[in-house]
Amino acid sequence: MNLKQVFKVTLVALAISSLAACSSLGGSSGAAGAGGQNKNAQSKTEGMGDQVGFSEEGQDKLKAPANQIYHFDFNKYDVQDEDVASVNAQGNYLASHSTAKVRLEGNADERGSREYNVALGWKRAKAVSAILSEQGVAKSQINTVSYGKEKPVATGHDEDAYKLNRRVELIYEAK
Repeated sequence: MNLKQVFKVTLVALAISSLAACSSLGGSSGAAGAGGQNKNAQSKTEGMGDQVGFSEEGQDKLKAPANQIYHFDFNKYDVQDEDVASVNAQGNYLASHSTAKVRLEGNADERGSREYNVALGWKRAKAVSAILSEQGVAKSQINTVSYGKEKPVATGHDEDAYKLNRRVELIYEAK
């Protein structure tokens, strides 16, 4: 194992232990509303390879490979601190499994013009893609798309719905 791989493994181990410590204190993962989709997504990824797991309240944020949903703040495209370890876990898996591919679907809430939201969804998907690339994932393994406000998961017109719609969905594609 070279030094870079040792560093990556150590980084993931530290992230897992930090999250485990938070969960024993009653912390949450910060991705409200994503749990139901992760249960369905898990069946789509069975047989895709070894999995490293951490489960909290039905969510498998550090399981790789596993479809994930990453949420964003209003008008922002920075990956939230609590999601970085999860993106890194997916990146480590993808980097070590060169035939695996993901689709990053950027989304926005209904506020703003169609063009603005497509651009914002694109920036969000690219932010996740950049972290994956830093982990050594090849560009050919990542397909990036933006739906803007065209594919909401919550149809309400309040902050709770908006929070759920501001997201990037990381979806493992079947071979």
